[in-house]
Amino acid sequence: MKDLNPQQKIAAEHLEGPMLVLAGAGSGKTRVVTCRIAHLLSVGVPSSEILALTFTNKAADEMRVRIKMMSDQYVLTSTFHSLGARILRESIHVLGYRGDFAIYDEKDSLELLKNCLGTMGYKDEKGLLKSLRMAISNAKNDLLKPSDLDRDFHSRTDQILKDLFIAYQEKLKEYNALDFDDLLYLTVKLFRESKETLEHYQKRWTFVLIDEYQDTNAAQYFMTKLLVGKRNNIFVVGDPDQSIYSWRGANIHNILDFEKDYENAQVITLEQNYRSTANILEAANGLIQHNEERYEKKLWSDLGAGEKIGVYIAENEKQEALFVVEELVRKTREGHIPLKECVIFYRTNSQSRTFEDALLRHQIPYVIYGGLSFYQRREIKDILALLRMAVSDSDYLAFARTINLPKRGIGNATLVKLQHAASKEELPIMILVQKLLNGEIAAVKLSARHQEGMNDYLRIIDLLKGMIEAGKPLEEIVQGAIELSGYERILKEDPESYDDRKGNLEALINKSAEWSEERENPTLVQFLEELSLKSSLDDSPTHDSVRLMTLHNGKGLEFTLTFMVGMEEDLFPHINSKDSIEALEEERRLAYVGMTRAKQSLYLTASTYRFIWGISKVMCPSRFLKEVPAHFLSPINDEIKEESDWAEEEGFRVGTMVFHKDFGKGIVKRSYHTSMGLTYDVEFVESQTTRSLVGKYAKFKICVD
Repeated sequence: MKDLNPQQKIAAEHLEGPMLVLAGAGSGKTRVVTCRIAHLLSVGVPSSEILALTFTNKAADEMRVRIKMMSDQYVLTSTFHSLGARILRESIHVLGYRGDFAIYDEKDSLELLKNCLGTMGYKDEKGLLKSLRMAISNAKNDLLKPSDLDRDFHSRTDQILKDLFIAYQEKLKEYNALDFDDLLYLTVKLFRESKETLEHYQKRWTFVLIDEYQDTNAAQYFMTKLLVGKRNNIFVVGDPDQSIYSWRGANIHNILDFEKDYENAQVITLEQNYRSTANILEAANGLIQHNEERYEKKLWSDLGAGEKIGVYIAENEKQEALFVVEELVRKTREGHIPLKECVIFYRTNSQSRTFEDALLRHQIPYVIYGGLSFYQRREIKDILALLRMAVSDSDYLAFARTINLPKRGIGNATLVKLQHAASKEELPIMILVQKLLNGEIAAVKLSARHQEGMNDYLRIIDLLKGMIEAGKPLEEIVQGAIELSGYERILKEDPESYDDRKGNLEALINKSAEWSEERENPTLVQFLEELSLKSSLDDSPTHDSVRLMTLHNGKGLEFTLTFMVGMEEDLFPHINSKDSIEALEEERRLAYVGMTRAKQSLYLTASTYRFIWGISKVMCPSRFLKEVPAHFLSPINDEIKEESDWAEEEGFRVGTMVFHKDFGKGIVKRSYHTSMGLTYDVEFVESQTTRSLVGKYAKFKICVD
């Protein structure tokens, strides 16, 4: 406690009743949460009655380690989804499911949805499947049942959505599987439908702590509201100014309305930042004050003023990338900054390519953070699916993925027949296959080759089950799956990728050994569950390389040298955010999050012209650049000093519709001074060309239509 500042100490020493800790970026919120847990333990609260929830496995692991170091006790620190999985493993039988369910990741879910859509007679046209997958996910996170969707029917797609939702849930139950969203959706359903079950968990965890509360969705909100019950021993930490995930269901009003939801709630504000220099924080404060939906707070630092924020306006995106890479090289050499302490933030993934090209030309190692997860690689998913079959007889997707590893000539038509037969006979897929091979049923006619292949497959699964029953170490079981399936022969079919993919399988074996060492009584079921809940953001790269990532993926991280690129209207703020004040405020919060990742050096860059959406467009500097107080900025090239739309000099404003006698209607995209006078870049609507026109009145006039 002696290292905490006064506000942190008040929060850490809080005992009973609801408390909201408004923790600004870099204000030591994880320290406060862990110190509060240590304090609860020191006053006699049993460790088994404390529950700490957060959003990433990495954050949960870090918190668990800190608590163990401080108190030498184990406290359950978990993500919401991991907690849901734990509760459902114990109690899902109340809802009519079996407790040995598989957990499907997004790819598995999409595959099952595709099968359901095909069975319903529809094709995946124009991204229909992904949009329906998102709609079902959003419905579950909003705790909506298929029947609740009737009220929103406006089109044929809405009817497909309802029917698909029903078919999808039925298939999940048939395969004894849950998807990621079910871990919350069904937990709330369980709590609402079984008072006895809810009371059991309310008694188990009498103190609940939640980190990043601003990111909670409806399911997470009600899950914790029910769990807390009448005791109201809820301690939440968060920052409305960092609420950036509404697109995946997060509701900023969960934190803004905390005092309404929990009577007599105490509120503590943490404003001292331990990460960034004062210029960066003051600039971020100036930006976020343009938002209305927030708690008032002002971050400050005693780390000194530091550098001003560099602003660079490039001619095009290639020049922008060249500046960023050259400045990165200069700063890392002069300041002896490791590459892993450097980040390039962009608004959309498509912006990464130009920076990748520039980094490759300069032979600078980089890694794209939040890309393909290790656990989503084909060879890893294949072996994990084979292991899933060793613990489940019902997992049809895992069966379909692995039955031809190696090739056994069992085509899609046969698989469809087997699937239909399993549904008709109401048998798990593996039991059906065994009965077919034993001649007990004749639902599907199998050729001699099919029978031979399936017998071989069953032999492999039985051997793996035998290893599990014999209590073999987990790493031996994983290695057994690789060897028994002859997977190395499969890898050799593609010599170019052989070494990398073989190395990935060796890494999986090592991972299983390390995982087992860290746990008491480790099981394969637990191992598969944890890996199914992993995301690409949990795969933190360890080698020294520049990080490239979207701003959304940067939350919770910090860097010595930070570049925020593409600071242009329609790109950032994104064009889709301009329909509502709420969406625009979230874009501003996203910019605030990006700025507050920076510890010492921050650059904001933009491009005058950008090849975007298939055409070369004139871009306008982002409004966020104008909203940052100018005295914290340091323009790097002369062009920014002449941008008249920043200073709002007399003349046509950016965005004004104008008319030219030769070129027709156009939109003013940029205005600046040249030796010829005030000049405008105008994009003409009909010809989709951009021209520079000089003179305020001589050549064009305002078009009112």
